[in-house]
Amino acid sequence: MSSQMSKSEMELRSRFDFSKGVRGKFYERYKNGHTVTLLDGDPDEDDPLDLSTRQAGTSIFVSQVQAAGFKLAEPLQDESIDYIIYSAAERDHDLISYAVKLKTSNSRTFYLYKKYGDIPRLLLVYIWNARISEDSSVYALTYEEALGVLKAKGYANTDSWIKNGGYSVTHAGSELIEMLNPYRMTLERWRQKLQAA
Repeated sequence: MSSQMSKSEMELRSRFDFSKGVRGKFYERYKNGHTVTLLDGDPDEDDPLDLSTRQAGTSIFVSQVQAAGFKLAEPLQDESIDYIIYSAAERDHDLISYAVKLKTSNSRTFYLYKKYGDIPRLLLVYIWNARISEDSSVYALTYEEALGVLKAKGYANTDSWIKNGGYSVTHAGSELIEMLNPYRMTLERWRQKLQAA
């Protein structure tokens, strides 16, 4: 027996036609955890309400990179780049450096913007579950690797990517996690990634 509707629910139902609704239509998509977010405004502007997540993710990233034996510098002016990661090779005194765009979230967010393709030697670093360091994951991909994942998932065929120049998944499902697993960073993978980037 169904419970009686509240006044607000009755008012809501009177404004919308649910007669053609299908129960469970999006269940499989929901179960896989995919959420699409259309992009508005500048994606690089920090949300002031999410500052603690950003700080927590940054701390995880910095400690992991330094433990792998690399150094970090913050650029003075380039707003598209968060860090320069570098290592001074002792044998020939060459400086090896890469630009880093840091993406932190409390969930499992993966996103990419076309404009990042213009930045040479860029690493996109995604930090998931940033506020709980023992549950956090760090992924590092070149722009080409991230674009490859985007294409493999079919996201590059969406209006969001084609017309708006970006695509975002706020809750990565099991298939996307599996695709990103080779890019999940450890100390050894940082060394391999930075030698190959």
